[in-house]
Amino acid sequence: ALITDATTDAPGSAGDLLTPYRVPGIVAAPDRRMTVRDLLTPGRVGAGVSSIEYVRDVGFTNNAAVVPAGQQKPQSDIQFTQESTRVATIAHWVQATRQILDDALMLRSYIDGRLRYGLQYKEEEQFLKGNGAGGNLTGIFTLANEYAPAFAPEMPTMIDTLRLAILQASLAEYSVTGIVLNPVNWTQIELTKTTDGAYLFANPQSLAGPVLWGRPIVETQALNEGEFLTGAFKLGAQIFDREDASVVVSTEDRDNFIKNLVTVLAEERVGLAVYRPEAFVKGTFEYFTG
Repeated sequence: ALITDATTDAPGSAGDLLTPYRVPGIVAAPDRRMTVRDLLTPGRVGAGVSSIEYVRDVGFTNNAAVVPAGQQKPQSDIQFTQESTRVATIAHWVQATRQILDDALMLRSYIDGRLRYGLQYKEEEQFLKGNGAGGNLTGIFTLANEYAPAFAPEMPTMIDTLRLAILQASLAEYSVTGIVLNPVNWTQIELTKTTDGAYLFANPQSLAGPVLWGRPIVETQALNEGEFLTGAFKLGAQIFDREDASVVVSTEDRDNFIKNLVTVLAEERVGLAVYRPEAFVKGTFEYFTG
């Protein structure tokens, strides 16, 4: 994409006598609220690291028992496996004319902010749904256990489904610390009413953050409508920042020098280790009507 000044003067006999009024600043497009990263344990790796290895407990047979005096004590068993995850590079760039950057100094910081936001946007998709192929991360939703409710409640709702997903993680000995939903589904839940038309639990006048069953709700369009994810985020997964987001400007890209162009490159390197896939439960609302 080439960023240029698209302003043109309308033709007319008095056009040269009119001075247009330029509204200060730039009318920005909306940003998606980034919150999945906030649920996860932060980490950092140093220079030269291209992958992250860790040991995962994949099986524990607990034979602990009361042992009478003089008898042999029972043996338990723990099985381990070594896992590896890559450090992914997320990057993009735009081209701009040197003149437009010189004439609008504020545009420099705006482009910087938009490019950094673009990295965050793609990062969130990777943390949730990266497929592990072609340099992609392997996301939490990709690895999470499928929803398998312990029982079927009467007159099930989406609220019931999320509570049963929390129970599923609890039965696997993991305490759920967050719920990730598409904004459409969270709105549907908030608008749930009793038979007399009163909101079931939401208070339209409240400024409190979104919470359900005592767990914070993360709204993101990185999940499709009808999908949900719950889990012990702090315990089950960790982010490893290898290189923080940076924005670099260069005139040496291809024929930039002779065309008075600059290339603005934004880049970050980050890894994601999902230590305990069973700490996460994913599924689809069967009765979702979107």
